[in-house]
Amino acid sequence: MAVATPTSIRTQILTGTYPSNTIQSDGSNVFAYEQNVRRRRYPSCEIVAIQPQSTDETKKQTILTTIFEVRFFIKTLGVVEDEITTLKSVEDEIKNTIESMILDDHKLVFESKQWSRRHIQRDADHPSHQVSVLRISVRRITPTTATSDARLIFDVSVTSGVNNEPLENYTYTNVYDVDISSGYREILEPVTDNPDGLNIPLHYSGVFDGRVIFNVPVKNSDLGSTGDKLNKLEILNSNGEKGVIGLTFTDKTMDSTPLTLQEVILCRVESVQRLYHHNDQTVFRVIGRIIKPTTITTY
Repeated sequence: MAVATPTSIRTQILTGTYPSNTIQSDGSNVFAYEQNVRRRRYPSCEIVAIQPQSTDETKKQTILTTIFEVRFFIKTLGVVEDEITTLKSVEDEIKNTIESMILDDHKLVFESKQWSRRHIQRDADHPSHQVSVLRISVRRITPTTATSDARLIFDVSVTSGVNNEPLENYTYTNVYDVDISSGYREILEPVTDNPDGLNIPLHYSGVFDGRVIFNVPVKNSDLGSTGDKLNKLEILNSNGEKGVIGLTFTDKTMDSTPLTLQEVILCRVESVQRLYHHNDQTVFRVIGRIIKPTTITTY
């Protein structure tokens, strides 16, 4: 993937048109590195990667962050108001050139561009000058590469009743926030006489009911024509009935030496929600009704 660098940002900045005696069109006073303070040129511009590409990784996603600073230096020589006007023109042109630049070509990108400006008084090492700093933050979100403890499999061996059944199991990778609940409903029978007290009903077990919900950051391989694909889970069978799918979910126990917890689920898919959130991964949330008690084992 094309990721911006100080050199590519320098090239982009030089496409602009700047006031005289500021940024030279030949790039002679624009540097893709930090200048030596004692030999710094005025005016000049430098581009520095103050945070090279860094990674924050979770079991859900990986966030790659890069931060650049574009610094423009100009001496304070005459009428400060006129110099500020010139400085503002340079800032606007730099920002305009970078706005038209692709800093990262992945669709899941967050960009932040913020100017700051300060005046530095003359001392033994520096002439009196203005410095404008444009901080550019680029954040890209990608599927995680971290090893996941949890795994959800479309299990052919426990599947019953889907059209175009796959030939082998299919694993939905990077599944997260899996929610499984099940149990028996309760029937309350009112009676006129109960030793527990007046108007205390008798309790009887009702029908079994359960739900399974899981979120899948979508990959191209998760979509297709067979019954295990996310775009087919909600499709009715040729007889007009809902399909029955078998899932095997695994995760780790929290023992000092973790065991693998495995739960086998038989369900009918009620809905498949599509979450197309801004600056986030495309996620399908599958909601299914569990049709019989699950089996839970460890190994």
